[in-house]
Amino acid sequence: MNIAIATYATEKYEYALPNLGRRICASIYHSQIKEGKFIFIADKSEKIKESALLYIGELLPEGWDFLFIALDVDDKDIKNYKEGAQLLIAQMQSKAFSEARKHGCDYFWSIESDVLVPYNALSVSLDILRFDNGYYDVAMCTYPSQGGGAFLGGRGSYRRPIEEDFTREEKDIPEDLQKEFEDAENEEKQEGFVMTQDYIKKRTEIEEKIKKCPPKANVFTANGIKWKQRGWMEYAYPAIGKGSIVPTDWVGLGCTLLSRKALALAHFDGYEGRGTQDLFVGWNFWKPNDINMCVTTHAICDHVIRSRGGEGEEQIFDDFVLCQAYHEQEGECIGHLRQRHLPFYTHKDGELPKIKKDKKNNKVKEK
Repeated sequence: MNIAIATYATEKYEYALPNLGRRICASIYHSQIKEGKFIFIADKSEKIKESALLYIGELLPEGWDFLFIALDVDDKDIKNYKEGAQLLIAQMQSKAFSEARKHGCDYFWSIESDVLVPYNALSVSLDILRFDNGYYDVAMCTYPSQGGGAFLGGRGSYRRPIEEDFTREEKDIPEDLQKEFEDAENEEKQEGFVMTQDYIKKRTEIEEKIKKCPPKANVFTANGIKWKQRGWMEYAYPAIGKGSIVPTDWVGLGCTLLSRKALALAHFDGYEGRGTQDLFVGWNFWKPNDINMCVTTHAICDHVIRSRGGEGEEQIFDDFVLCQAYHEQEGECIGHLRQRHLPFYTHKDGELPKIKKDKKNNKVKEK
């Protein structure tokens, strides 16, 4: 078996590398794969190079090659999820894809630098791609989203890459917002209507407000009234969990195994940085070429996210949060997907207890 594992990080995303290295190497160890290539794509900072070599290169089992490639990229002044940031990620991943193809790899395992894979992620993903003589070409182990919200994977379409979890009709929309929507709809139906930039901006703002409205009922009740394809995992496949492998219309590249065919089709030509680069590859290269994608909720990953301390949160940690994914251990919901948010520790020498801030009373206490 010729396999490549790749991850990508700039100095700004170096924080989880100690944990990442331990997790990846444990998954390789459990899979009993004796040789392969690890491709690390990074910027030219010394810090990221030292961390990559120490926490991954030095920990890889014998027989595995470590390839560190530094690109001339800089994300210090780029905002996350804006076009510049997304194009930078595409550049780094494109280099990793090319390197894997150069080495003739049969499988390519993509791992993002803040996603902590479970011990069985690699072995489970390989088993999935062997299912029914290769029915699936892309297998993702799910993980909580960057905001610490829903798990990745679900349904989408060319018109809407990730479907809404609840449609407008299923939302509890205030009367004044509903009137805004209806007025905009009526304006568009008027004779001589011109689609101006101001009108587009207004409609976008209304749609964004509607997205934030809560649903009238939970997904089970909503599906009982009318079953619909929904965007994110817990809504596309309610109550799913341990032991499950299901089709998905979209994937991230946080813990995702590609077949040789999917790797051959992994390109970003035409991508302008709008939307995420992984959705672009899926809808522009994989879907049109009959690549079947799936997601498993059996081997699930943790996700290290930045502490946001949003409005309404009384207490936050100073730096990062571990979104720990797990399966419910008992009761009627045993095996279902769950997550909890914990302080993030690297467990490097000399690390001290985290400090938790009480924003409301401006106090500090140990956790």
